[in-house]
Amino acid sequence: MQKQHFLRRPFPGMRRLATVLSMVILTACGGGGGSDSGALPPPRPISAPSMNDAPQTAVTFTATDADLPNPERGFYRWSWTDLDTVTRDDADDAYKNGYRLLFSKLNLSAYRDAELPPTLLAQVEAALGRSRAAGMKLVVRVVYNYPKTEVDYRNAQDAPLARVLAHIEQLKPILQRNADVIAFMQAGFIGAWGEWHTSSNNLTEAAPRNKIRDALLAALPTSRFIQLRYPSYVMEGTPQLPTWSAAHTGTQRIGVHNDCFLASKTDVGTYDDDATIAGNQRKYVELLGNFAPFGGETCDPVDEKNAVLRTQCADILGEGARYKLTYLNDEYNRTDFHDKWKENGCMAEVRRRMGYRLVLSKASHASAVVRGQTLSVQLSLRNGGWARIFNPRGVQLVLKHAVTSDVRRLDATGADPRTWMPGADDQAATLTATLPADLPTGSYQLWLALPDADARLAADARFAIRWANADNTAAGQRWDAQLGAFALGSIVEVK
Repeated sequence: MQKQHFLRRPFPGMRRLATVLSMVILTACGGGGGSDSGALPPPRPISAPSMNDAPQTAVTFTATDADLPNPERGFYRWSWTDLDTVTRDDADDAYKNGYRLLFSKLNLSAYRDAELPPTLLAQVEAALGRSRAAGMKLVVRVVYNYPKTEVDYRNAQDAPLARVLAHIEQLKPILQRNADVIAFMQAGFIGAWGEWHTSSNNLTEAAPRNKIRDALLAALPTSRFIQLRYPSYVMEGTPQLPTWSAAHTGTQRIGVHNDCFLASKTDVGTYDDDATIAGNQRKYVELLGNFAPFGGETCDPVDEKNAVLRTQCADILGEGARYKLTYLNDEYNRTDFHDKWKENGCMAEVRRRMGYRLVLSKASHASAVVRGQTLSVQLSLRNGGWARIFNPRGVQLVLKHAVTSDVRRLDATGADPRTWMPGADDQAATLTATLPADLPTGSYQLWLALPDADARLAADARFAIRWANADNTAAGQRWDAQLGAFALGSIVEVK
């Protein structure tokens, strides 16, 4: 098992950004942006569905506290090897042990002054294919060095700007073809460990790092986010928080990965030493979590004097919710953090709430529908996690014939799971789908599925989101891992 040793030094030039950062807080709080900048989407009011002459079926559901592995969220572990040599056994082991994210770095230290050879590119593509076959998605970072100790970072070497941009261009076709199994991509490339500090080629200066940022955005499909290491770099590039339309169409898709989460007053240089500037940065990251993913890892602040770690349950529960924590490393500095969360009794809640957690409360629909007409299902649901879903996701009404067990999947419209925001209150969603004219008549069990939006994964139940609802045999409600769907316990008569 690979063990990493991260060290986060405050990056050069932080003080030069003080003026910019002191102004950005106006935008972070919603001022100066578009009409929906910094704001949550308007809530859908919960009300009784309009009733017509057709008989209606209504059902209720029970939540579960079980730890449910789900795609693109939760604790990750590191791949046993670098990205280009990830094995099927590695990915299978991660899936079997409840992980749905693998963190995998691509180490290009041998190519700082050379093109990437076709053999390496082919190996990367094959490894991504093995991850797909195992039901896993990846958090990816490309690096030019990987210091092994807490002091070696000072001599770490990256590549010249022109070489970095050429490498990104070479990787672009692979990233485009395999974005379905890339959950998130950390910006990487620059400095020690690809963490955007201590660059040997001055890549942390504004002009080169912005070129690298833009090249990465262009290399990935607009459905995928990148994450930068430092909030100030995100704030410099996008002083106005994204609008909802920009976040959902890929116009703005930059989040933050904090690789010293909870580790000191500044999270070891993640935030500024100046309290006012740091407060502005934290507020921005807090609001940005509504639009872009936030994740990372805890760390050992060995290079910061008198660092005070925030290791209590109140810390992780409070800051996990505040910053909308989607994922976290499960393998680094466990003694100071993970072990204390276990000892103090909150680890189960941390596991449940990281990322999204979708819970059905109620559903209603017409008891009978004629072929060729619309089946409409009204849902009341909530997101009990800390974050929303960030990557596109489909919604399906699944009809299973009560006698033959034949299954027909209907892609539903009317709701986008990415808009189901975290919170204690129920939200309304109305799903509609037209019953095919060739659908055999009869009684159908109604199921609800949230498959992956990518065509290559849509039929793979391992990539479907499991609702956080308890099975209820008496009510006919249960999760089917083969269908990747939850039985609502209701019947639709197709006429």
